[in-house]
Amino acid sequence: MRILLYECRKVIQSPIFLGLFLLFSVYNIYLIVSSSDHKEELKIVNELIDTYGRDISDTSLAQLDQDIQQEMTQLKRSAGLEFQSVHELLENMSLEEQEAYSQEHWNQIQQLAVKEMYFNTARSIDESYAGIDIQATGEGEVRMYGLSGSSASYLLQEYEKLDKRFEELVKNGEQKQWFFAGKAYFMHSFLFQTVFRHIIIESLLLIVLATALITAYEFEQKTQLLTFSTKRGRKLMKDKFSASIAIAVATMILLLGITLGTFFIVFDYSHVWSTSISSAFNWEYNFPYIAWWDISVGTFLWLAAGMVLAGGLLMSCLTFALATVVKNSYIAFAGIALFFVAVLLLPSFMSKSSILFFITGYNLSQLLLGISNSFMGGGLTGSRNYEWLTVSCWTLIAAGICFAAYRRFTKTDIG
Repeated sequence: MRILLYECRKVIQSPIFLGLFLLFSVYNIYLIVSSSDHKEELKIVNELIDTYGRDISDTSLAQLDQDIQQEMTQLKRSAGLEFQSVHELLENMSLEEQEAYSQEHWNQIQQLAVKEMYFNTARSIDESYAGIDIQATGEGEVRMYGLSGSSASYLLQEYEKLDKRFEELVKNGEQKQWFFAGKAYFMHSFLFQTVFRHIIIESLLLIVLATALITAYEFEQKTQLLTFSTKRGRKLMKDKFSASIAIAVATMILLLGITLGTFFIVFDYSHVWSTSISSAFNWEYNFPYIAWWDISVGTFLWLAAGMVLAGGLLMSCLTFALATVVKNSYIAFAGIALFFVAVLLLPSFMSKSSILFFITGYNLSQLLLGISNSFMGGGLTGSRNYEWLTVSCWTLIAAGICFAAYRRFTKTDIG
């Protein structure tokens, strides 16, 4: 334990590591706070869930419509307005007219506009989902990516499975649950694409830097002959590996904690944790999010954080193996960076008629950078088993590489 703590201290006392960690933390906080201009509008979803329940039904929609009409009548009387809908009112309102209303009336108008938007979206869910053709979407993907042969057949088979899952989703009513309006606020993309992508890239930089520093420290300080001739000897590399894993876990937990803590202080998710991630309100782009399982927003967050931890640990293992071989932290850092980019681009070099086009997509880079679409059907990485297969395969690969690197180190000259 004493040796482990000593190895960890090498990183903790590194000005570069600490400086980068503080810089990344401050930047993430700034990114979130600077994007919080619509946080008050998001609170309306919590009010809807409080009043009408999480599930959307004909009864709850009728009650919501009645309440909106009552609020509109009160607003007309108090503000002296005449309008059929808030959308119509705002569309025809000039800047001078806006300035004529009191702040109280203007806040009422804005809140009613948001409620009306949610009501109209909820009312059109059945119609929107009835117009989705999963098979036609799969055929469109094949044409868009220029696939043929076995790769085209594979993708169409995946969309056949997704079609069955889509029918199950609609039957269960998973899409009829309140969540933040996707096309208005893009909260899923902001959290799981923008924010999480920053966390992933930053934590990988810190983890690779820390692991390379710990592993190659003695060689760069020219103390390897003294250090590895002690009683512990070359088994010290096991302690270095353990220290690298410990630092990696601590770094990711702290970065996730600081960033996500700030995010959920700014944006109130208190009432939507149990909402299905496949909610129609989470529909942001041309194709809705269709999870392979009935996953809640809270569960999806834990799974995403778990994949970040798994990916970071695997990258730490690969860095350890490379640094053990090259015995230089700078080369190891550059090598892992090149590896990350290379495996990300690897599928683009495969024939689009070969199943290798999809097999090479089961890599850590695509898994981590595509985390917002994890456990979702559709696209090139939308297989039902994509996440656990990728993590499992790369765990075996990383374990084999680390074992081979350690065995090589125990037998080679360390001078």
